[in-house]
Amino acid sequence: MDQRLSSASVIFPGRRRFLPIRKTKHCESRLRRSAGHGDGRRRRRKKAQIKSATEDIPDELLCLVFMRLTSPVYLVRAASACRRWRRVIAADVLGGSQAQQHRVIGHYHVDEPLAVAATRPPGRHPVFLPGAGTKDVVVVAAAAALDLDFLPRTEFGELNWELADVRGGLLLLARFSHAQDLLGLVACDPLARRYKTIPFSAWFHGQRCFLGAFLRPEDDDAAGISLSDFGVTCVLYRGGIAKAYAFSSSAAGGGRWTSGAARGRGGAVNCRDGYQPVSFAGSTAGSAYWTVGFGARVVVALDKETGELSSASVLPDALRPSLDYAYELPWPPTIRACLS
Repeated sequence: MDQRLSSASVIFPGRRRFLPIRKTKHCESRLRRSAGHGDGRRRRRKKAQIKSATEDIPDELLCLVFMRLTSPVYLVRAASACRRWRRVIAADVLGGSQAQQHRVIGHYHVDEPLAVAATRPPGRHPVFLPGAGTKDVVVVAAAAALDLDFLPRTEFGELNWELADVRGGLLLLARFSHAQDLLGLVACDPLARRYKTIPFSAWFHGQRCFLGAFLRPEDDDAAGISLSDFGVTCVLYRGGIAKAYAFSSSAAGGGRWTSGAARGRGGAVNCRDGYQPVSFAGSTAGSAYWTVGFGARVVVALDKETGELSSASVLPDALRPSLDYAYELPWPPTIRACLS
């Protein structure tokens, strides 16, 4: 037998004959490549089947799955899996399905108001305090404390902003002079670290007592609020009359102010005696209250949703000014901020 032939042989079925097979390096490499190609084809076929199965899931069903995740961290991880999941998570269809789902992740704590500023809600020196068990959400929000150091400062480098109201992830802040005259208003999104200066109104000039400013949706049926779509209601007191003024961010020219009388709503309450002291009594989820006169003879109530003022004789039970403003983190804006 030729020495170049190896001792390896193959048995052909139906024959009792052994034939030598020439075993060369070329044959061995071809066998290895064919075996490898088979494994690769099987792997590619399996991946294609898995990909086809995930692509058959409609976007609406994926939204339902993502909505059941217990933390925005998981949403961020899911968005990193593939382009389609990222698109679904950041899409408006997911935002629309979760538009009403906000999570309170902490509070903005403020100091007691000065004695001369007791006519408005407390809001001095706001500091964010995360709630228990929400540190993962705060990390996703990319702000461990949601500081307000990005707001405009005075010529002396001071912030001097008072927190007036918090709603839907937006903050409303006001600045006052040493004589407690209103100097300016800003609305800000601490998560995105952006703010919008609210134009000053001629109604704010003069010796008027500022009772408070509150955020409200731009439309009565609005599902959310943002820097591009929000409203503000300010309440001023002068000469025994409390008046409400409304700001609309969607108006032409960057927004404008209107009075309650111009809107045809309850924009004024006559408190009888203009020399009686006014004090802020407290707020509920939908209203704010002030007392006028010694012994709270007149109660002024503001509907935060409509911006209407009304008078009453008694205050709601267990009402007192709070030093904590709950901050709700809307999920879709959080995810979009993390993916941008």
